[in-house]
Amino acid sequence: MEQPVPPSQTPAPPQITPEQLEEMKARARELAIQQTLVQQTAIPSAQKKIIYVRRNLTVAELLLLILLSCGIVTGIQWSWNTAASLIPRIEIKVR
Repeated sequence: MEQPVPPSQTPAPPQITPEQLEEMKARARELAIQQTLVQQTAIPSAQKKIIYVRRNLTVAELLLLILLSCGIVTGIQWSWNTAASLIPRIEIKVR
């Protein structure tokens, strides 16, 4: 059977200093920028295609569409009714 290693003999994980951490971050940032530039230059602009995907409306979008439609129709009817009742009451007096 294997003997478990006592805790005093376990190797300590290497400590990373803040300076090393900043260097690793800077290196990762540089590599990411380089990879992005390589990918952008590898694909000529003539080969880029814009693809439009048609999708169905969600239930929330349908409900919003119905509520807006009803609100617009009701608003127009209310405006027409208000204007129709106010306009005959306006009197013009000539002196």
